[in-house]
Amino acid sequence: MSSKPDLIDSVATKLESTPANAGVLIGFDGFVDEIIRLVDTRQSISEYTPISTIAEFGKRISASAGLSCNIEMVPVQVKLGGNGPIMANNLVEQGYAVTYCGATGAHGDIHDVFVDFANRCAEVIPLCGPGHTDAVEFDDGKVMLGKMNTLPEVNWQSLLDQVPFDDLVSKLKDMSLVGCVNWTMLPLMNSILSGLGEVLAKAGPRKKLFIDLTDPRKRSREDIAGVLALLTRLNEVVDVVLGLNENESVQVAEVLFGVPGDDLTTRAQRIRTHLKLFEVVIHPTRSAAVATADGEWFLEGPYTPKPRLTTGAGDNFNAGYCNGLLSGLNPAQCLVAGVCSSGFYVRNCRSATRPELIEFLKSWSEVDGGDLP
Repeated sequence: MSSKPDLIDSVATKLESTPANAGVLIGFDGFVDEIIRLVDTRQSISEYTPISTIAEFGKRISASAGLSCNIEMVPVQVKLGGNGPIMANNLVEQGYAVTYCGATGAHGDIHDVFVDFANRCAEVIPLCGPGHTDAVEFDDGKVMLGKMNTLPEVNWQSLLDQVPFDDLVSKLKDMSLVGCVNWTMLPLMNSILSGLGEVLAKAGPRKKLFIDLTDPRKRSREDIAGVLALLTRLNEVVDVVLGLNENESVQVAEVLFGVPGDDLTTRAQRIRTHLKLFEVVIHPTRSAAVATADGEWFLEGPYTPKPRLTTGAGDNFNAGYCNGLLSGLNPAQCLVAGVCSSGFYVRNCRSATRPELIEFLKSWSEVDGGDLP
């Protein structure tokens, strides 16, 4: 069994020798993200101490029950958002020919925040105007406050209005992977998944479909059970990879089994086996696990206690994992690509280019796969 540094080095070597020349389709959401910090105490016009944890924020809110409170929000950045665009942006930086389809602009016009992104994609297919997210950042996570009134316009018929069925089959024949993320915020996403199943059945060699439900707690158990059953049917024509953060994996396991269980790899394998999927990936903040028909793998990531940006970290993990799939990596190596993709992002507030990702991998190997600053 190879050591962790050897595993990391093998990923760097593989990425160095494998061109990112595949075509991918990613969709289907789109948001304008406003990154925000909350003020705990203010020292001057330009200096303040932020509320550092979600627990502290919760206490502040709870203490105001029956009264009122005033919390100052400091806008830090306005950027493209949505799980799909952030994931797609990472794959663009890696060099892939990305077609993005989703809520990037109304009436066929690209929203200003997506213009640069659209210019770097192979193609962008706008279905409707984006939603808006106030992404409140803390040292230990984030609270996402979304406005999604445009998103019911993301549906199978609106996609066919832009790209007829036969044209979509032709597009997907030349692609290796389809990524569908943020099912929770897209109320008619099941129509797209069902339609894509019909397209992928006609689009040549068996492809990979990556899906991330994205915090489905607001959806009913019946809704969650329904989409999981749909994934089982889709796996008959495409290799379905279900990506979940730790909280999402608990929600899915509770719907399927009543209790989640404590062990990540066991949970991943139970979900995969029950749903008959190709792979199930679970990625907590500090680690990641994957289950396949051949076994399970677990990996501690390059954790940092002081991330500069966490909004989008999971999407960059997903992109890194898909980068591994597209580069021919095995499941354990794909985990490495995922945690390093996310690790670079939370430290640099942006996605890595392929050379930068390789350099990050080498830096992590040099500390024997331990924590990095």
